Amino acid sequence: MFSPFVHPMPKKIQPPPSATKEVEVLLGQFRLEDVPSHLLRRAHFKAEEIFATTFAEEGVTPRQKAALVLLHQEPGLNQNALAERLSMDRNTVAEMVRRMSTGGLIERRPSPGDARAYQLFVAPGGVELLNRVMPRDAAVEDQLLAMLPEEYRGLFVKCLRLIAGVGGGDA
Repeated sequence: MFSPFVHPMPKKIQPPPSATKEVEVLLGQFRLEDVPSHLLRRAHFKAEEIFATTFAEEGVTPRQKAALVLLHQEPGLNQNALAERLSMDRNTVAEMVRRMSTGGLIERRPSPGDARAYQLFVAPGGVELLNRVMPRDAAVEDQLLAMLPEEYRGLFVKCLRLIAGVGGGDA
């Protein structure tokens, strides 16, 4: 039986396991600021910050803007095709589509060829948003690339395309 007056014996704190000599050497040489995946993540956050600052009053995310652009270019895409084009998880896109539809940015219409699917179109509110955002969109990319020397910008974009596996890296 448990008594509130009897204190259990404290657990003995175990020292962490020791790293192997090989790992100790690797840890001693490791520099997070030289890790490409870490740098890409930080660059992504910088790009998101620039976008958010530029379009704060619009309340749009980069992925929502990309969805609107794709649906303007290819009206009638279904949700799965949109997810594939955006390289996003289908469940995440489904939630984004639901919010954008509720917000009047896109329209969902039943697909004539598949009763289970919807075709997606830019709604009038989405067109208005694109009219406000797109003229300033290039400035966001320019601001991001301005952090690089001019002669590296095209190569940087080409390298990102190669890593992302889109467009063969052609600039």
